Amino acid sequence: MQKAALLLFVFLISHSVVAKTVKYELIASKEKINLSGKKIVDFSIMINKSIPAPTLEFTEGDDAEITLQNNLPDDEVSLHWHGILLDPLMDGVPYVNTPPIKPGEKFIFKFRVRQHGTFWYHSHTNVQEQKGVYGAIVIHPKVETKIYDKDLVLVLSDWSDENPSDILKNLKKDGDYYTYKKGTMRSWLGAIKAKSLTSYLSNEWNRMGGMDFSDVGYDTFLINGKNNSQAENILPGDRVRIRLVNAAASTYFYVTLGNRPMNVISADGSDIKPKLSNEIFIGMAETYDVSFTVPRDGNFELKATSMDGLGATSIWLGKGEKVYSPVRSQPDMYMAMSGSMGPMDHSMMNMDGAPMDHSKMNMDATAPMDHSKMNMDATAPMDHSKMNMDTTAPMDHSKMNMEESPMNNSTKRKEEVVNTLTSKDLESPQKTSFATNLIRKDITLALDGDMNRYVWFINGKAINEERTLTINENEVIRFTFINNTMMNHPMHLHGHFFRVLNKFGDNSPLKHTIDVPPFENRTIEFLANEPGEWMLHCHNLYHLKTGMARVVKYSTFVPSNEIKDYQKHDPHLHDHLYHRGSFEVSTGHSEFELNLMNTRNDIELRAEVRKESSWETEGDLFYKRWLNNYSKFILGGSLFDKELYGNVGFSYTLPFLLDTTLLVDNNKEFRLDLSKKFQWSKYIFSDVDFTFRQEKKTEFEITLMYQRAWSWSVGLMLTESKAGIGAQFKF
Repeated sequence: MQKAALLLFVFLISHSVVAKTVKYELIASKEKINLSGKKIVDFSIMINKSIPAPTLEFTEGDDAEITLQNNLPDDEVSLHWHGILLDPLMDGVPYVNTPPIKPGEKFIFKFRVRQHGTFWYHSHTNVQEQKGVYGAIVIHPKVETKIYDKDLVLVLSDWSDENPSDILKNLKKDGDYYTYKKGTMRSWLGAIKAKSLTSYLSNEWNRMGGMDFSDVGYDTFLINGKNNSQAENILPGDRVRIRLVNAAASTYFYVTLGNRPMNVISADGSDIKPKLSNEIFIGMAETYDVSFTVPRDGNFELKATSMDGLGATSIWLGKGEKVYSPVRSQPDMYMAMSGSMGPMDHSMMNMDGAPMDHSKMNMDATAPMDHSKMNMDATAPMDHSKMNMDTTAPMDHSKMNMEESPMNNSTKRKEEVVNTLTSKDLESPQKTSFATNLIRKDITLALDGDMNRYVWFINGKAINEERTLTINENEVIRFTFINNTMMNHPMHLHGHFFRVLNKFGDNSPLKHTIDVPPFENRTIEFLANEPGEWMLHCHNLYHLKTGMARVVKYSTFVPSNEIKDYQKHDPHLHDHLYHRGSFEVSTGHSEFELNLMNTRNDIELRAEVRKESSWETEGDLFYKRWLNNYSKFILGGSLFDKELYGNVGFSYTLPFLLDTTLLVDNNKEFRLDLSKKFQWSKYIFSDVDFTFRQEKKTEFEITLMYQRAWSWSVGLMLTESKAGIGAQFKF
C-alpha cells in the first residue's frame, strides 16, 4: 500500500514538472478596417488589433491560460475554443456554460490541453464572429511523427462591408434579400434559357424557391485577412503542413491547389488515412490538414471558391511561373429540389449535395468515383469492436510520414484520387467503434427552415421554443440529422468528438462538425463521457441566431449557482422582434404596410388610399400566428367602405406559391385574398393581388415592375378601376 502511494506521488510530481503553462493575453477592441478594398468600416472587432486573431500554439499536455480582456465600449465579448476538449465552464458560450465578459472586464480561461491537431476559436456573442473575432489554434503532439519543414496556417473567411447586425435584420425582412446584390434571382426567362422550366415549375409546385447556396451577399473572401497574397516564407522544396480552417460565418468553400491533387492527412484535428483529392469541400467550422511538397519550379495557387461560385480567395505557394487552380463556374440555380411531392434530381450533384462543374477541371487523376457501390446507409447495424473508446484520453494519431508520395501515371494511383473530398471519404487509421455492451440511444433531429420569415428549426422548433436535449452519461448517443431544407448545414457539437458513420464502418472518422447536405441524412455517434451542458448548433451564424440550435445536457449535471443565474438571461431563449415594411405610391393609389414579427407571431398593419370617384381609405390590423411554414391563424379588424369589421380566418400557401387568405367578419360574410409574385426576368416581376368580398366590391391589382435592388422598384400598376405608374419602397 505504501509502495503504491509512493508511486502515485512520484507520478503526480513528475507530471506537474513536465506539464508547462502556456499563457496568452488577448484584448478585444473595436477598430476601423478596410478588408474589401472598397470601404473603411467602423464595426469590426479585433483580437490584439488583428483579423484574423493571433494563432495560438500549444503542445499536447500543456496547461493553457488565456486571458481575454474586453475593451469594447458597449458590448460583451466571448471566445469559444472550437473542437477543444475541456471543462464546460471554460467552453466560452456566455449564458450557457461560461459567464459573459462585460465591457472593461476580463476572464481567464484555464484548461489542460488533452489533444493535438488543427482547431480554432471564435466569438459566441451576437454576430461578432462575422465582425472578425476568429483565429486558429495549433496543438503539436508530444512526439512529432510526421516529417515537415514548415507549418502554414490558412484561415478562410467571408467579409461584408455591411454591419453584420444589419445583415441579420435584412434576412429577417426577406430570406432572399441579398439575391439582388448577388444577381441570383431565378426567373421564368432564366429557366427557359437554362432549359429547366420543368424543374422551375416543379419547385414552385413544391412551394420552394431555387437552390439556396448562400444567404448573404459578401464583398470579399479572405485567407488570413487578405483576398490575394503570396506566402513569402514558403520556398521551393519545402515540405509544408497546410492547416485549413474555415472560419467563415456562412460560406462553404471548394479548396484547390494548382493543377494537382492534394494529400489530405487530417480532418477536424483528427488524423485520417491519407487521401488524394482534387478539391476539398469544406464547411463552416471544419478544418483540414494537407501535406504539400513545394515543387522546385512553379508558384501554386491555393484557391478557396465560395459554394455559390460568386467569389474566391487565393494564396500562392512557391516561386516562378504561376500555376492556377481550375475556375469553378457558378452552380445551376435551376436545379430540381425535392420535397414532399417528388424526388431530388441528383444528376448534377455530388454525394454531399454540392453542385459540381467538371467542364473546367484541368487536373490529373480525375477518374470519377463509382458511387453506385457505396453504402450510404449509416443507420445500418455495425460490427462494433470490443474497445470502449475514451475520448478523455489523448487522441491516438497514426504515424504516417508527412512526405507526399510522388504522383505517377499508374492506373492504381489515378483510381485513388477523390474528385471532391467530404466526410464520406474520410477513414480513421484506427478503429473508433464502441464496445457492443454499452447502452445506446438514438435521437432523430430534423433540420427545417422557412426563408419567408427566415427562421430555422430543429424538430420543428427554434431554440427559444425548445432549449434542451437531455442525455445520460456513459451511453452511446446517436444523432441522425435529417435535412429537409435546400441548404447545407454544418452541425457542431461542443465539448465532444463524434464518429461520422460512413462506408468505413468501424474506422469511421472522428469529427466535431458534420456537413448535412440538402435533403440528405447524416448520422453521428459519441460516448457521453463529458458531463456538462453543451451547445449543438448549425455553424451558419445566421441559422444559429434564428433558431437552429439546442443545448445538450447530461441528466446528472448540475451547473453552478452563478451559471444558473446567467442562464435565466440566455439570449438564445429571447424571441427577438423584427420589422418589415413597404410603401407603394402610384397615380391611382397609395399603400403602406408594416409587420412586427418574431418566430411565431406577426402583427400586420396595412393602410391603402384609392382614387375612385373620390379618395377612399381602407385598411387591416391583423394578428397572425404561424402554425407551420405554410399556414397562419388570423385575428383582427378591417376598415372598408367607412365601416369597421372584426375578422377571424386562416392563411395558407398553396402549391405554386399561391398565398390564400380566407376571413369571416362579424356579419358572417367572408373575404378571400389571393396573391402571387411572378419573376419574369432577372429584374422584371409582377405582383398579382385579388380580393373578393361577399356582398361588396371585388378589388385587384396587377403590376409590372422593374427592380434592381431589394429596397425599390418602379413600373406599371393596374387596379380594377385605373391604370397608372408608380413605385414601391421597402424597408
